[in-house]
Amino acid sequence: MHDNEMASDASEYWDRRREITPSPERRFVADGDSQLALIVDVSDSPVAEAYGRLRDDLDDFDCVRSTPRAGLHLTVKLFSRTTAADEPAPTDDVDDAVHDIAAEHGPFEAAFPRLNVFPDTVYAETETDGVLSALNTALCERTWAATSSRDAGQFVPHLTLGYLTSAEGYDRLVDFLERRRDLSFPTATVDELSLVAYDGASNWRSAATTIRTYSL
Repeated sequence: MHDNEMASDASEYWDRRREITPSPERRFVADGDSQLALIVDVSDSPVAEAYGRLRDDLDDFDCVRSTPRAGLHLTVKLFSRTTAADEPAPTDDVDDAVHDIAAEHGPFEAAFPRLNVFPDTVYAETETDGVLSALNTALCERTWAATSSRDAGQFVPHLTLGYLTSAEGYDRLVDFLERRRDLSFPTATVDELSLVAYDGASNWRSAATTIRTYSL
């Protein structure tokens, strides 16, 4: 998980990249349950095309499990709500909140200028003129929407490129990221959000079912 002492600025993570101890995210959804999340799906975009060669390079590192192209996404908000396999999803309050907040925003552009690393994630920094942060904050203001160290004041917009699985070879990974930090990914036009459910029985965030999409 994130170091709570780090600022909600991606450059703070970069400045401390060699001090980071890789801390793979632990599963917090029971088998048979689903974790609800609001994301921007970029798996079928020019960004995904540009990601291909970088993904091949990340796969050379034992400490990284790269994100499959089909799972390439921007996280807007992870919800504390889970749904059991025999229950309908989404819950009404999640659906209503996302619908209301999406209606207040129009399409926006997302740029991906640099590589960076969290304690559990390799990612591309994401610049959206504050729109992603505003969406996250608006959802955090709902009384039932529990926030984590990755929300609100600690929210760092990012494009997840891979998950750290161990500390083996981490220093070599940082060397690679330092050489390749500047990216030439194209910008992406975001005109819809997706509410998805991650399967608790799958590898972490590798399999998601799209429940509903919301136009901006």
